[in-house]
Amino acid sequence: MEHRRYVRWVNASKVLEKVRPYMLVVAQGLGRLDAKLISEDAGPPQAPGDPVAATAEGLRLMDHLTLSYLWVLGAYELVRTIDQRCREDRSLFPHQTTAHLTTLKHQFERLRIPLAKMEPAKRYRQTDGPIAFPAIHQTRGLAWQVSPNHFIPRRDLSDAFLAFLEQASTQ
Repeated sequence: MEHRRYVRWVNASKVLEKVRPYMLVVAQGLGRLDAKLISEDAGPPQAPGDPVAATAEGLRLMDHLTLSYLWVLGAYELVRTIDQRCREDRSLFPHQTTAHLTTLKHQFERLRIPLAKMEPAKRYRQTDGPIAFPAIHQTRGLAWQVSPNHFIPRRDLSDAFLAFLEQASTQ
């Protein structure tokens, strides 16, 4: 596991206590899973020669895909809830921080909608398909193809979410 990454999540998530205390626990759990998934992304898929090893590798990839999928859905719900609370109570964060949060929510939506609803996000109906197909990006790890020319790595979403929390922590 990427321990430094997890420590960043733990430190940055403390800002969420003022939104709802339990959000801290959820963010730290997502941060721990993010650090684990990043470590697993680091190794390219194996192409074992024997069938038993090939089956084990296939199951490992399936678990990685499933956990990444669940991470996106869980992180989106946390981002959406933070955004909702900030719209209800404008004193939680400065305007610049809430604007960053809204942008983050839209980034997540582009992937979350096809993953959860199997339809393109409203903002991308002209370009994106209804299904986000998994792929492995050489440097960013697991990603999903949402249009013929656009892939969204899970790592990009986690980097953006962590950056938001770190920015909010300094406000």
